[in-house]
Amino acid sequence: MDRLEHDFGRILSGPDIRRHVVGRMVSANRPDADDGIPIVPVDDNALKTRLREELLLQARTRLPITYARLAESMVGSQATGVIQGALEQLMDDDADEGLPLLAAVAVNALDPGLPAPWFFHKAEDMGLFAGDPADLEAYAFHAREFCRAIHLHAGNGQGSGTTLPPVLPPAGR
Repeated sequence: MDRLEHDFGRILSGPDIRRHVVGRMVSANRPDADDGIPIVPVDDNALKTRLREELLLQARTRLPITYARLAESMVGSQATGVIQGALEQLMDDDADEGLPLLAAVAVNALDPGLPAPWFFHKAEDMGLFAGDPADLEAYAFHAREFCRAIHLHAGNGQGSGTTLPPVLPPAGR
C-alpha cells in the first residue's frame, strides 16, 4: 500500500473525519500544474472554498448533486461526513451575507431531490426554517433555496431575469 492509500485509510476511518483531508482528489475540475491531478484542500477553509467552487459549478448546470458524488469529487471517497461540516459553514456564510443557501444544491441520494435532515436542522438553528424535515414545509423550503441559488449562480451570476422568491430575514442574525 502506498502512502496515499495509507493516509486515506487512516484519515477516513479516524475519529476526526470532518477535520482532516489529505491525499489527491479524483475530480478533474482543478488540476495542479505538475501532473494534472487535482489537489485536495488540506484545511477546513480550503475545503470550504473548494466545496463552494464545486457547488457553483453544479448550480450552473441547474441540477442538484448528491452528497456522495460531491464527496467523491472532493476527497475521492463517498464518506459524506467529510463535507457536512464544510456545507454547514457555507450555510452560515450565505445566511450572514443574505444570499441563497448554495448548500441546497447538494441533496441526499436516499431522499431524491431533498437534502439530508441535518440541512433542515441547521437552517432551523439559523432561524431560516421551521418544521419537520420530512414534511411539506421542508420540500417548499428546499425548493425555494434551490431555485434562489440557481437563479443567482446560473448564467455567470446574472440570474434568469425573474424575481427571486422572497425570504424572511433570519431570526437573531
